[in-house]
Amino acid sequence: MNLREHLLYSSVLAASLYARQPVAAALLIAGGVLIDLDHLALYVCRTGDWSISGALLYNRYRNQFIRPHDNRPRYGSLRSWLHQPLFVLPPLWRLAQRYPWFRPFAIGVAFHLLLDHLPLPLIWAAYWRAGGRCARCGNRQQIEVYRRPRFPDQRMQWVALCRQCANKRMWYTDHDTHATTTSALPND
Repeated sequence: MNLREHLLYSSVLAASLYARQPVAAALLIAGGVLIDLDHLALYVCRTGDWSISGALLYNRYRNQFIRPHDNRPRYGSLRSWLHQPLFVLPPLWRLAQRYPWFRPFAIGVAFHLLLDHLPLPLIWAAYWRAGGRCARCGNRQQIEVYRRPRFPDQRMQWVALCRQCANKRMWYTDHDTHATTTSALPND
């Protein structure tokens, strides 16, 4: 999920839970959005680019279809330990029990993690369907699950790929046993 969607959904939740408490609503929105600062930190570590606009542009094109002649690098998942619910939520809720003013922030973080982890069953199903291997080359190293369009109908599907195949813009199809490259994508 991207920053804009998290901001929108957190704002809707804040308006519904804390309609007459603007400070609590602002804390919930902050919790729902500021946890994504780890994406910025990982982007800076992987690219050396410190600009927030560069990170936002990267996030925008990273989640789009790859078009022909698009050779911009893809750095894979930008999730850190802050997006691990079992690691983050227990201490966060202990703080929320101790300090009641902190509860809206904890609700925002929990809501953010819920939205991020909704597609996990689909991701794991794609990983197990591929047998823990890259769907393109069969490699077992650095496997990540990506959401890619399926050919020829362009419907989205979850596909397990190694980083090399994902960076080479290889696409796996359900209709045949070979991968097609980005040259098979329709032009705009």
